[in-house]
Amino acid sequence: MRDADIRPLLVRTVRARYPDARVMDELGLMYGHVRVDVVALSPDCLHGYEIKGDADDLRRLPGQVRLYSEALDRCSLVVGERHLHKAAALLPAWWGIVRVRQVGGALELAVEREDQPNPEPAAHAPLHLLWRPELLALLDAAGKARGVRSANKGRLLRRALESMPADSLRAHVRQVLATREGWR
Repeated sequence: MRDADIRPLLVRTVRARYPDARVMDELGLMYGHVRVDVVALSPDCLHGYEIKGDADDLRRLPGQVRLYSEALDRCSLVVGERHLHKAAALLPAWWGIVRVRQVGGALELAVEREDQPNPEPAAHAPLHLLWRPELLALLDAAGKARGVRSANKGRLLRRALESMPADSLRAHVRQVLATREGWR
């Protein structure tokens, strides 16, 4: 059971759970250092799903868990039988676990542990998903763009973090990603 076998079923399942969300493959986080296998982007939630089929190994999972946990509102691991118990031990308690198993000739997804809201998202991580013009528009709308209009993205990120509440920033990122035009 490989990622390519699991992904189509997972995408259908995520679309059913989040019918009004944009569902995407391979969303890059933190300047592309990691890619979320499947993500649901809506104004209410950024929910990422990491797939670990039986043919995969778990070496990268701790780093993925750390970066996903900084940026996303909810996270779930979709895992084959081979890695189920070992992978579960590497996850925070709020992460969901979805088991993939072969039933007859078809794959089936079964929830082993329900996902929960992220209790400690980082304020800075989701901001990296915004493009520079989107960050500048955010600062403009908040009246905080003075003196940074020609600044690089890093400076705009710092200004946003210094001048706006984390919850407002996260909500803004969700809204922009869910409605962004000309993106994939």
